[in-house]
Amino acid sequence: MEYEILSPVNDWIFKLLFGDIRHKSMLISLLKGFVELPNEEYELTFLDTHLKPETEDDKLGILDIKVQTKSGKIINIEIQINPVKNIGKRLSFYKSKLIVGQINESEDYSIIQKVICICITDYVLFPEVKDYLNDFSFYNRKNNFKFEDIPEDIYTLELPKVPVQTDGTTVWEWMSFLKSKTKEEFEMVAAKNPEIRKAVNTLYDLSANDKVRAEYEQRQKAWRDRKAVYEYMLDEAILKKDTEIVRKMKAYGDSIEKIQAITGLSIEVINTL
Repeated sequence: MEYEILSPVNDWIFKLLFGDIRHKSMLISLLKGFVELPNEEYELTFLDTHLKPETEDDKLGILDIKVQTKSGKIINIEIQINPVKNIGKRLSFYKSKLIVGQINESEDYSIIQKVICICITDYVLFPEVKDYLNDFSFYNRKNNFKFEDIPEDIYTLELPKVPVQTDGTTVWEWMSFLKSKTKEEFEMVAAKNPEIRKAVNTLYDLSANDKVRAEYEQRQKAWRDRKAVYEYMLDEAILKKDTEIVRKMKAYGDSIEKIQAITGLSIEVINTL
């Protein structure tokens, strides 16, 4: 194998693996590892991942994977490589849009089906707990009574918390697949589950495809360019703020030593500002 294996946690590669109807059995195996639904519910239909805005000014959302179960329940899967602010609010936004999108003005609330949101992160989301899988629903905090008629569940899975040794679950096997980086690691986890074997073989095929690799590299470059622009703008904002602080302190007659102690800037930078 002369090519580099593409990362399955890349959002685009993740979509190619699990958002393709040809690979439905892989997605079903992943979901059955932790989503509590009857077996007959896993007759999945793949849906458009664009969230339609209600008004012209409404925020557009694009999901990673969106499927519907046999009875109409909606499952949304998001994968997040880098930490983002307000991830909880983002999930709430997607979840709310998925609920509202089920009903028209003249229809009854009874048609609304459960929405299951799944967020897989390649970073620690909740440092205060050791579990890599968390399931959130509406409960009364006093007695743990669950409000069953609120049609939603949110699952979070944090890859850095997945233990090296198996915990005996299918979800551990799939999370280990997503964490893998080398051929040896992929082969080791593929031996544990026939559906993961399919996923590994599919990933190998994608990695060897010149068109897929070109698109992957283009997307990676676009992300690096956006990151560079953001960092430049951040540096400029910090520089402007530091300049204002130094000038104000100098105007009040503060010494360079005091400015250095307050700002943490070097004497050379202070003089330059």
